[in-house]
Amino acid sequence: MYSFSKRLTDVRVEAGYSQKDLAKELNITASAYGYYEQGRNEPPLETVRLLAKKLNVSADYLIGLINEPKHPIRYKITDDFTLTDAELVTVKQLKEKQLLSELSKNPVENIDKLVRFWEFMNKETQEKG
Repeated sequence: MYSFSKRLTDVRVEAGYSQKDLAKELNITASAYGYYEQGRNEPPLETVRLLAKKLNVSADYLIGLINEPKHPIRYKITDDFTLTDAELVTVKQLKEKQLLSELSKNPVENIDKLVRFWEFMNKETQEKG
């Protein structure tokens, strides 16, 4: 479950700031900043923007609209087909391992096989876990 105060604390610590240092950067008192992390007060929109910039995360992440610290980069292939950065890396790995060309020889049948294999692997993992 999303918690602004928890995410703020986590990203501040990860970025290596103390509460006092970050409060100084925001030109507020350390106790005012501490209230944000305690969930006792919510910062104004401009402060959220500054926090996101200073902590190198998306404001959408801080306020719980997305679950990744930054918006995924999307690559438009065609009008109705885009890939995220992570998906593009996956396709590149498939190509480097020559699996993409193998899958492309008979895409419908090979993708069906791959999906069945993937489901088998996930089922096996769930049974062990």
